[in-house]
Amino acid sequence: MISYKDVLGIIYLIQFMSGILGNSLLFCFYSINFKSEHNKRSVDPFLIHLAFVNTMMLLFRGVPKIIEIWGWENFLDDIGCKLITYLQRMSRGLSLCSISLLSVFQVITISPNSPLWALLKARSHKCIIPCCLFCWVVNLLMDIFVPLYVTSPSNSTNKGRKNLGYCLIDMHAMSPLKVHIWKSLYDSLLVGIMTCSSVYMVVFLYRHRQQVVYIHSTNLSSRVTPEIRATKAILLLVTTFACFNIISGPFILYVENSNGTISWADHITAFLSMSFQSISPFVMITSDTQIHKSCSIL
Repeated sequence: MISYKDVLGIIYLIQFMSGILGNSLLFCFYSINFKSEHNKRSVDPFLIHLAFVNTMMLLFRGVPKIIEIWGWENFLDDIGCKLITYLQRMSRGLSLCSISLLSVFQVITISPNSPLWALLKARSHKCIIPCCLFCWVVNLLMDIFVPLYVTSPSNSTNKGRKNLGYCLIDMHAMSPLKVHIWKSLYDSLLVGIMTCSSVYMVVFLYRHRQQVVYIHSTNLSSRVTPEIRATKAILLLVTTFACFNIISGPFILYVENSNGTISWADHITAFLSMSFQSISPFVMITSDTQIHKSCSIL
C-alpha cells in the first residue's frame, strides 16, 4: 500500500522534473535566440537569467525535500545544512529580483518616446548585464548571516528551533529575527516595484486595446506588435508569481507560528515555494509567439 509520504515524494518529483525540463528548454531556446542576429530581442538576457535562477531554486529546494520525504534522515551534516539553506534563500531572492528587473525593463521598452524615456531606452540595453550582476551581489550578501543559525538535526535538539526536516533554524535568536525583518523589507521593495510596473503595463495594454477598437471601427488594418506580445507574456508571468506568493502567505504564517514540528502546512509551503519555478517556463512557452514560430519551422 502506498503511504502518504510516497504520494508526496511522487508529487515533488513530478514538480521538480517538469520544472527542470521546462527551464532547461527555455534557457537553451533564449540562449540560441540571443546569439542569433535575426531573432535577437533585448528582453532575452533577462529571460535567460530567470530560467537559470529558477533551475537553481528547484535544485536547492527540491532535491533536499525529495530526499527528506523518502526517509533519508540526517543526510546533511552541519556544513551541508548551512550551505543548502543559504543557497535556497539566495536563489529565491534571485528569482524575485529577476522578475522585478524584467517587469521594469519591459515598462521602459513600451513607454512613449519622450526625451526622458528615450534616454532610458538608449541606456537600458547597456545596463542589462550590470543589473543582473548587481542582483547576484545583493542576494549573495543578503543572507550571508543565515548559515550561522542553521545546524544539522543530529547536532542539536529541536527545542526552540524550527525543523525543516533536514536542518534546524533557531527562530528565537535576536539576530535571525533582524535578518528576517531586513529580508522582508527587501522583498517588499521588490514586490512594490513589480506591482507598480504591472499596473503600468495593464494601463498600457488597456489604452492599446482602446486604440485597436478605434482602428477596427475605421476599417483600418491593425497588427499586434512584438512589444505588445512580450508585455502580455511578462504580465502573465508576474501575475503567476503574485498568485503563488499570495496563496502561500497564510501557510507561511502558520508555519512560522507553529511549535517547530513538521506539519501538513510545511509540505504545502514547500510545494507552493517551487510552483512558480516549475510552472513559469510553460507559461512562457504557451504565451511567447516566437517559440511557437520556431517550433512550427522545426
